Amino acid sequence: MKSMLRREWKNALCIVIGLLCAAAGYKLYLIPNRIVSGGFTGVGQLVNHFLPGITVGTVNAVLNIPLFLVSMRSMGWSFGLRSLIAMLGLSLLIDWLPLPPATDDMLLASVYGGVVSGIGFGLVLRGNATTGGTDMLSSLVHRLVPVLRVSVGIFAVDGLIIIASAILFEAQAAMYGLISAFILNVLVDVVLEGPNTAHSYFIISDRSERIAEQILREMDRGVTALDAMGMYSRTRKQVLLCVVNRFEAMRLRRIVFSVDPRAFVIANKAHEVLGEGFKDGE
Repeated sequence: MKSMLRREWKNALCIVIGLLCAAAGYKLYLIPNRIVSGGFTGVGQLVNHFLPGITVGTVNAVLNIPLFLVSMRSMGWSFGLRSLIAMLGLSLLIDWLPLPPATDDMLLASVYGGVVSGIGFGLVLRGNATTGGTDMLSSLVHRLVPVLRVSVGIFAVDGLIIIASAILFEAQAAMYGLISAFILNVLVDVVLEGPNTAHSYFIISDRSERIAEQILREMDRGVTALDAMGMYSRTRKQVLLCVVNRFEAMRLRRIVFSVDPRAFVIANKAHEVLGEGFKDGE
């Protein structure tokens, strides 16, 4: 019970901080400079330009609410309700958060707007919620038309919104919008998965036991032996799997090749590693 409450408080904190960051990115940088990076907030910016009485947040809420009503059951009531509250909170903050424009430099606005908003949306997702938008619309369309992939739908909808901004505002603003959209999506991934600080190594060697013993003794890292067979030689071998952080990578290589200079090593970047010695899984 305590762990569940702690997890919910952690989720709530992530969502609140994330909403404040996302709204700040729009209020400080994107909206004042007419930089549209896609999404329903982008539609709100376009509508607000021609109908100033209709706010960006209002358009975001009006477009999202029908999607939530249709998707709530499939999302699960807990996740869906949390997400609905987050979406409404973002809409209100975009309209009412008292922040003045931070800069009128388009490049700075596109970069910082993407960074701040990306961190915000990433935190909301880490809090086990979503603010809806084109992601939810594309997921819904995919369920109705399975041949249309979600990623294609997101790209198509956001692309059309940015193209519309080029026509209604100016082409240069749309170019900055693409920069902002790219940075925003990269930052969302970084917040969700963390930077690539870990590497997984597959080690194929005739001296796998000695290599494993030395890794365990010198590095205090776990090693897993996987049974395998070389199809050319038809001989059975043990493939070692070891995950280390980036600071330990060169040390691992030194151990492997000092034991067996003919070892075959495959290194992969691990986007996220959960468990002992790395990030907590909760």
